[in-house]
This record gives sequence, C-alpha cells and structure tokens, in this order.
Amino acid sequence: MVEKESSVGKWQKEFFENIHLFKRSGMTEDEAKKILQKFLYLSSVTPMPPVMEVFKEPNLLESVGVYTSPEQRSREFMMEFLSPIMEQFTVEGVENLKAVKPLIGKYPVTLISNHLSHLDAPAIFHQLYNCSPEGKSIAEQLVFIAGRLAYEPDFTRLGLYMFGTLLVCSKRDMADNPSLSDLMTKINMRAFRHSQKLQSEGKIVAIFPEGTRSRDGRLMPFVETVYHYVANKVIIPISLEKTDKILPTTSLLFNQVNGKLVIGKPVLVGELSRKQMDSFPKEVEQLQFPEHGDKKQFLIDNLALLVGSNLNKHQHGTYRNLYKGDVPGKNILIKIPKEPEEKIVVIGASSMSIAVATLLANKDVLVYLYHPDQTYTEQCNTERRELKYYPLYKLPPNLVFTSDVEVLKTATLFIQGTNPWELINVYPEIQPYLNRNKAPFFNVVKGFTSTGLILDEVQNAFGLEDDRLGVIAGACYPDQIMERKISGFEIAASNATLIPRVQKLFTTGYIFPRPARIPTDVKGVQLGGALKTIYALAMGIVEGYFTQTLGGNVDNSLFHLSNRFFTEMTTIGTKMGGQPETFLGLSGLTDFMLSCFGTDAKDRKTGYDIAYGSSSEKMSNGFYGLKVMPNLMKISAETPVLSAAYEIVINKKDVNQIIEMLEGRLARV
Repeated sequence: MVEKESSVGKWQKEFFENIHLFKRSGMTEDEAKKILQKFLYLSSVTPMPPVMEVFKEPNLLESVGVYTSPEQRSREFMMEFLSPIMEQFTVEGVENLKAVKPLIGKYPVTLISNHLSHLDAPAIFHQLYNCSPEGKSIAEQLVFIAGRLAYEPDFTRLGLYMFGTLLVCSKRDMADNPSLSDLMTKINMRAFRHSQKLQSEGKIVAIFPEGTRSRDGRLMPFVETVYHYVANKVIIPISLEKTDKILPTTSLLFNQVNGKLVIGKPVLVGELSRKQMDSFPKEVEQLQFPEHGDKKQFLIDNLALLVGSNLNKHQHGTYRNLYKGDVPGKNILIKIPKEPEEKIVVIGASSMSIAVATLLANKDVLVYLYHPDQTYTEQCNTERRELKYYPLYKLPPNLVFTSDVEVLKTATLFIQGTNPWELINVYPEIQPYLNRNKAPFFNVVKGFTSTGLILDEVQNAFGLEDDRLGVIAGACYPDQIMERKISGFEIAASNATLIPRVQKLFTTGYIFPRPARIPTDVKGVQLGGALKTIYALAMGIVEGYFTQTLGGNVDNSLFHLSNRFFTEMTTIGTKMGGQPETFLGLSGLTDFMLSCFGTDAKDRKTGYDIAYGSSSEKMSNGFYGLKVMPNLMKISAETPVLSAAYEIVINKKDVNQIIEMLEGRLARV
C-alpha cells in the first residue's frame, strides 16, 4: 500500500469513487459521502503507534514496548465502514467457536489464517464479531502480529486500531535494514514474550504464518519463524477466500464479492503442562509431535493443512499435492495406505519422474523414488520436498525417496524416470533386481540414448522381457503436472492387457490418459517424444533467427515451417520403426506442437538462446538427442531441418549462414 500513497491527493480522489459501492448498499449519496470523508479524516489524524518511535530512538523500546492497544472510536467506525463492503461475505464453521470459548484464558490460544490482502485482519475481526455471540467475544480478544510496514500508510493504519497489535520485524525487513537488525531482533524477542503474557490474560494472538500476502491467492510455504507462536498452543484455523478481490493490490476501489471465511475446529498442537493436560477437554483434537524427524517442519506443514483443508483446491499452492486430486469438490488428504494396491518404484530423479511419482501418489499406493544418491534422498524425505526441480511443493506422505535397492524386490510396477544421459549412473546397481522381479516396466522420459531409444537400451543391456515393456507419453510439461493443470498421456505396451491397469493409476481429476492410437506401438510412441525434442530445439533456433533479423511477430513463418518440420520428423520416425498413424497422436503431433510453440518448452527456449549467441552446451533432451543422432542414422540433405540443427548446435556453425541455407532448401522441397 505504500506505493499507493506516493500522491495523497491521487489516492484520495480514487478512493472517493467507492461512493457507488456504498450507494448500492442502500446509503443515500450524502450518507456515502460522509462515511468516505470520515474515513479520510480519521486516516489522516490516526497517529503512528508509539512503538514506531523506537526506530528513531532505540532507547525507547523498554518504556514503549511493542504492544499497541485498540481504540474504540476506530473500531466502531471501521465496523460501520466495512459492513457494506463485506455484506456478501459469508462465515462457515461458526459452530466451532463454541468449542473455543471455554479454552480462552485457561490455555494459550493462537489464531492462524492464510493472507491475501491488507484487508484480512480487519475482515477477520469484522466477520467474527458479527457472526455469533461467541464470535464477538473471541474477536474482542484478538491481538494481531503486524509488521512495521503495515502501520505506515494512512490507508491501512486506521484498520489496525480495531484490535490490539504486536509489532514484529520480518527477515526481509531486517535484511533490507542491516543497521537496525540488532534492534529488530530485540523487538521480535520482546513481541514473543509479550504474546505469552497476553495469552495468559485471555487474549488470542492472531498470526499470518505465510509471513506476507500471497500475490496470486495461492497458499505459500508457512515460515518457520511462526513456530514458537503456535507450538504447544490451541490453534484456531481460519481460511479466507476472495479478500484479495474485495481490495485488489493495485487499486483503492472496494468490490463486493461472494467471499467467505471458514472457521476450522480448534486443535491443540503439541502438549501443555501436565496440570493443564489433566483438565484439557478430550473432545478437542490434538496434533502431537512425531517421535522422529524434523518436529518444527512437521508442525508448520500440518498447520498449513489445517488452513488449506477449508480452501478451494486452486488456493492450495505449495501444499496442493497433499490432497487427493481425483475426488472432485472435496479436500481429502492423501494418507499412507494400510494395504496399498500397488508398490510402485520410480527409477531416477528427473523433472518428469518427480511429477509422475507425485501424480501416482493420488492413489492408494506406495510410491518409492529410487536414486543412488543417499544424501539427496534423505534430504528430500526430511524436508518433504524435491530440492532440485520442485523445491516449492510439499510432497504427499506415501511418496518416499530411497537409495535402498531392496525396495525393487517387492515392486509391482517400475516407472523409468531417468534422463538418458544419466542412465549409466543409476542402472548398473539395480540390474539384478530388474531381472529377478518381473513387474511391468514403463518409461516416462523422452529422448534418445547413445544407442537408441531408452527402452531399447535398457532391454538390450539388462535382458528385460518384451512383454513387460511400455511407454507413457504425451503433450505435457512436468511443471504443470505438479501444478495440477489438466494434461493427458497416451499409453502403449507390448502386452496391451497392461494398459488398463496403468491407465487407471494415472487417471485423476486433472490427468486423462488413454491408449495410443496403435496401443502396441511402443517404439512409435517413444520416437514421437524423442524426436520432437530435437525439432523443438530447431524451431527455437529458427524463431530466434527470424526475431533477431526481422523483428516483431514471426508466427506466419513458424507455423508455415511447422508443417515441414513435422513431415520430416514423421518420415524419420517411420524409418526408425514407428507406425505413421502413431505420430498423429498425443505423443506425436500434439506433443510436437506444444514443444515447438509452448511458452514453457525447454528445448525451444534453448534453441532460441542459441540463435542469440548463447552456449549450445546446455543439457536438454533435444541437445543430447542431436549429439547422439549420428550413432542412430545418417544425417544428410534428405533431412534438412535435422541437418541444419546439427550443424548449428553440435558443429557450432554460423546460425545465419545455416538458416539461410535451410530457407533455400525448404523453398525447393
């Protein structure tokens, strides 16, 4: 909000446009003007809390403290001001407040909520105050943790006087102001001690564990600094929806929206003193710390689940993959099944293997992701995140990282997820287990190895039976699978009877697999995925060249050339053993179009950067495929696109010269 006040006159003028909202709520024009004028007046005369003087005179901290008391005048006015704005907002879970009220004053209570808007704290107070007698009583005891930037703008400061506040300083604030870091540390320590005192007096400390507002409405990781405010406390989880639509970050205009506030059941997190536990109500759920592992991380993640369980699935953000994705309209947490339907071992750590492992965890199965690096697997398990590709996303509990080859003994399904250039680092140690365990073996990674297709190399090296082999491919980015955006696969298997089983495992509310056009064309489905990486790289080079030399939009050129590119790709794929019809499916034409024109296509981006002079040594499936292509076929004038890409990327020939030659060649085809 600070940026909104660069010109006071400007924000006041914009603010007065809210008169239309108040008139729609039944006010006369004079009444609407008066309430807006009063807001502006009170905003201008509401003083900075005394604690803000500490940043000018640090010695005042002892006498001033970090607590700011509420003001009755501000509270009464803000309740009147917010009522028309919040009139379409609803409150759910009011019945849970009856279980909270008897706990206040006897046990330390903390309210937690997701954070969407500057309006969140006033909105929580307003909605609780008006929802029931218990809600009013609870609202009157609220003390919000607030960063110092919240006090500075006139526009937001007035709302903070509706309730008590405790000043804290964020890590970012401390990093931005290193000269004040010692003072800020003292402020934070004092705030925590004061919060304990307030809770012992019957106050409820309210905190936003994300630490800042979410800019896209999705739940962000809860920060570890909230741990001491929530450990061994009774937690009231609050879930907010659409407060960011009431007051967008880019405007001072309020909107009436059908948002909601959901009050979850109170939960005791950790334990209280023995005396307190003796009298603690048995009906209140308790979340106990695990005996092993990172207790702090466990607590923080579970708090996020308490809030997320009452949010729309599109708001789950960091925690989205902890909920079942094939149960529409409900937030059901994924759990470790007592009797798993399958024990699936995903071999190797690539972006696609992580995405597929996370996808499979939606089912009542155990998923093991095998990688020989024990340090990597242990760290992923400890933090419940994959740290290389997807550090943002928490992983479901039935997905376990392991470097123990023994898990391969009892696998009911193998998923090959290793990048082609990393096979040598992963497979030699597990060969005996793959030979003894006859479970089906399906590949999900696209690309060529130094000798051919991935399944061919694994089969030839380890002697896997043909009827165990299959492939799963399609037009989908692994990143968007992790984001739970609608995608699809097609499945081919030498033994077509395996397809329904695999199709069922991969089907969720956002992934829709189907048999390949020719269900047994394992080679063709692999070739479509492997070849398109090379042609996407080539398309990126062409796009970069045309953009650089001609400027502006070059879609005409690219889409015209795409037909030539795809025709050449299909010709090569057919010669290498695929069926022509297969290349018209998801793993062929559809994947080709996504990779050549998709905004997140890695190989296309690599090619584009090469056209602008970047190094061509950046490893990708397309780059590696080009590098090994001479081992697989003769590169000649009969394949002008492939030949041009090879000359530029591998032989490092001049981009302009090669593309001009390619233009001439394609013009005569």
